[in-house]
Amino acid sequence: MSALRVTLLHGLAGSTRLWDRCRAEAPEGVRMTAADVDWPFDGTACPGLPGDPARLVGHVVRDTRAQVVVAHSFAANALLEHLASPDASPLRAAVLVSPFYRPHPRDFDWETISYYFNRFHLILEEGLRVSAGGRLDPGVRHAMALRVRETIGPYGWMDFFGAYLRTPALPLHRVRLPVLVVTGRDDRAAPESDARNLARVLPAARLEVLPSCGHFPMAERTRSFTRLLGDFLTALPAPPDRSAGAPPADAPLEMT
Repeated sequence: MSALRVTLLHGLAGSTRLWDRCRAEAPEGVRMTAADVDWPFDGTACPGLPGDPARLVGHVVRDTRAQVVVAHSFAANALLEHLASPDASPLRAAVLVSPFYRPHPRDFDWETISYYFNRFHLILEEGLRVSAGGRLDPGVRHAMALRVRETIGPYGWMDFFGAYLRTPALPLHRVRLPVLVVTGRDDRAAPESDARNLARVLPAARLEVLPSCGHFPMAERTRSFTRLLGDFLTALPAPPDRSAGAPPADAPLEMT
């Protein structure tokens, strides 16, 4: 029996390295592929444009022949937009890690914009701290975060915040596959309330909140995260039975 194919997607300024510990503790019967997504920082990461994040996710899903996608932060929002679109890929399930979501346009105000505009580099700095395992000098880490912020630039920040602003309008009733929403209780980027509100509106969602955890559960609480992931994947409904006249299953597994 082929292993379950799980594709891992990093966020806007992330890398596949954030998934290293998670992949090392992959649940039995699961083959994980960490995809290196080239998110654009040129203002094209909007619906209908060449860098449309949802379209990019669709390409990655097809290229990796994913059955389940685990997406973090900005990638979670891109996956959510893809799943809510009419041409969504036929996945068995999805896992949204530290997603950004607010149910109503009125939930966004000038204070919200100020918070994310002025603290964006702190989110990047936290990612550097977690990925380096505390080995970077704080001053060096801060300087690196500012440099990453310059690389992302105003267009990249607008891509992130634009995706956040679009969340109230997403037709989430279309997302009927099983979804695991994971958040850290101490996440200062995507607050726990975002994940709770998202899990409430998705038709088949399950919420898990990790204590003493920030924006990067897969690296900060690896064992707890992989245990949750394994339990979720194990409980998935069986795929259609070919012998019962269902459409042919995917071809045998080939790792990338």
